[in-house]
Amino acid sequence: MDSDEMTTHSPLAALPPALISLTTVLSLLFFLAVVLLAILLSKYLLPRPHSRQTLLLHTWHLFDFLIHTLFEGSYLYHSLFSHTTLPPTSPDYPHPASLPTSPKAAFLSHPDRAYGAAHSTHPTALLWQEYSRADARWANTDTTIISIELLTVFIAGPLALYICYLLQQPSKSGEGNAANQKWFWMTVLATGEIYGGFMTFAPELMTGNSHLDTGNWMYLWLYLVIFNGLWVVVPGWVLWIAHGEMRDAFQVSDEQKKEKKED
Repeated sequence: MDSDEMTTHSPLAALPPALISLTTVLSLLFFLAVVLLAILLSKYLLPRPHSRQTLLLHTWHLFDFLIHTLFEGSYLYHSLFSHTTLPPTSPDYPHPASLPTSPKAAFLSHPDRAYGAAHSTHPTALLWQEYSRADARWANTDTTIISIELLTVFIAGPLALYICYLLQQPSKSGEGNAANQKWFWMTVLATGEIYGGFMTFAPELMTGNSHLDTGNWMYLWLYLVIFNGLWVVVPGWVLWIAHGEMRDAFQVSDEQKKEKKED
């Protein structure tokens, strides 16, 4: 049997690309490094003494800020600036039969360009190319995802950092105290996080998960369920805690108003 026949019929030739590559390992290590950084910085920045709940809230919001800024900020950059030039059109390319019946809108008004992380070799682009193995929308220009990420990077990220600042302030009575605003802003951010998750995956659920790889256990459970589920479970917990704190605050306020009326 010659070498060509051995190569053609080898079982290894039919195997898919490596499930765990160097990019996979480095991406996960980067994620874990952000988690560790958020924990260490929270312990350093929070004034003592502080409760375990305050430490958890500060760690989550600092982690949230870092992920939105470093990870999702890089996705937004590649979506808006990383591109490749498409071949010039001619009577034969693309073939008229492949063209849509109505003119296709060009992203950023550049019909001659294809944007997204798929068109870059930068390390952060490789990270999104890795994640796009689970959700193909993140490698190119999905306008729904990009619209959500614009709000996430430029509003949710800074708001998470502002909440960290509020958590570092001493809680004192008085309407002007900054710490008294934290529960409101935590509620705003947590609601936005859950809404963003819904808008990210609802279109896929309605179209049969056309861009998702749900047949691979790692892509489904680690990339899609666990990584994205964090931004549903933890904001849900934050809303629960905030609801209790604001309920108690309103009860105290109502009692004080009653006492003043009785006087």
